[in-house]
Amino acid sequence: MTNRNFLLYAIGRLVSLIGTGIQDVAVPLFILDLTGSGTAMGTFMIITVVPRLILVPLAGVIGDRVNRKWIMVWMDFGRGLTIMVLIVLASQEMITIPVLFFAQLIISLMNALFGPATMAMLPDIVADEYLVQANSILGSINSISFIIGPALGGIIYGLGGIKIVFLVNSVSFLLSGLSELFIIYEQKTTHLGKMQEVVYDLVEGIRFVKGHTGLFIILMVALILNFLANPLFSVLFPYVMRLVIQFSSSQFGFLEAAFVTGTLLGNIIIGTWLAHARLKSMVIRGLVCEVVSMGVFAGLIIPSVIHFFGYGSWDLFIIFFFVLVINGLFNAFVNTPLLVEIQRLAPTEFRARVFSVLEVMSQGVVPIGFGIMGILLDIIQPHVVALSVILLLMITVLFFGLKYADIVFEDLNKNNNRSHL
Repeated sequence: MTNRNFLLYAIGRLVSLIGTGIQDVAVPLFILDLTGSGTAMGTFMIITVVPRLILVPLAGVIGDRVNRKWIMVWMDFGRGLTIMVLIVLASQEMITIPVLFFAQLIISLMNALFGPATMAMLPDIVADEYLVQANSILGSINSISFIIGPALGGIIYGLGGIKIVFLVNSVSFLLSGLSELFIIYEQKTTHLGKMQEVVYDLVEGIRFVKGHTGLFIILMVALILNFLANPLFSVLFPYVMRLVIQFSSSQFGFLEAAFVTGTLLGNIIIGTWLAHARLKSMVIRGLVCEVVSMGVFAGLIIPSVIHFFGYGSWDLFIIFFFVLVINGLFNAFVNTPLLVEIQRLAPTEFRARVFSVLEVMSQGVVPIGFGIMGILLDIIQPHVVALSVILLLMITVLFFGLKYADIVFEDLNKNNNRSHL
């Protein structure tokens, strides 16, 4: 598929995500090196997620009423400038945990505005028949970015410190915004209007979600899965890799890249061989295999297993890398096809609102999970926490597959077929 607007959209995304991937690896390492605390790590993740969840419903309304291209451009420039301030502070050795947390708060607010508008814009610049391929390409771009970014992040942080990390990420956001300036995009918008109109728009997005049984059930299941799984990878994973197993910053960066390597492979498989596969089979098998791979991960962090292979050993690193690749591959089998179905289901005039409602409903309790995980890691052995969480994940997946899967996918197929008549 050849599309100038999509090419610019994709290039901007590639550049900014590489920089983000570098910073996403380096900042947790920086926090853990300063504090050695699971609670501090959990707090950082709460600050990363909560502002986004609070603002994202309004961001969906803004994304439907303000030109989406300009939201993308200004949020990229804004994030680039914010991180430039961190560069100045780092050069003066004035970076502290409170400063870092405040900067993350500002960046999270801009992320909230950026996300729904970006997701809602894609179906307007790509023809429907190419939407699966476009999402697969973007998924691959995400994966490539977060393969290169984390790998570089561990190396750059180890060699140059946090200041160089901030410099690279700031430049990446500015280049991304520059690329997006050249996208030709017209959108029929209305002014934000009075608060009553904003509230009405939000309610309309919620009604759309509630009006589709399959979509609503998926969101409820996603809420539970995200509550359990996100803290596992965002809080427990860096804590165990850095403080318990004592991997180097470079090793940690490559392990962060491993999951996304699997996601890339999964999206390539979807885009080339499974573009027309049955949605239900792909999602259910993906969920089961993903949780099984998490179980293997939990087994590997049992102290006796770590001791057998050796702390920070390359043998253990290779095994972890392989397990995380498998986990990422099956994660793509779940997320990419569901994303396509939702994009097709939601009309363009309030698609951003729908995506914002989806994000809040599926991620709403995740910050609580971050907080709980951080506290637990400071008082309970990490492998006990991980094994308990994965048992709950498996119960949830099996319950969904046996009781609700048929209802969900029949409803999605019915509604999408009707939308194309």
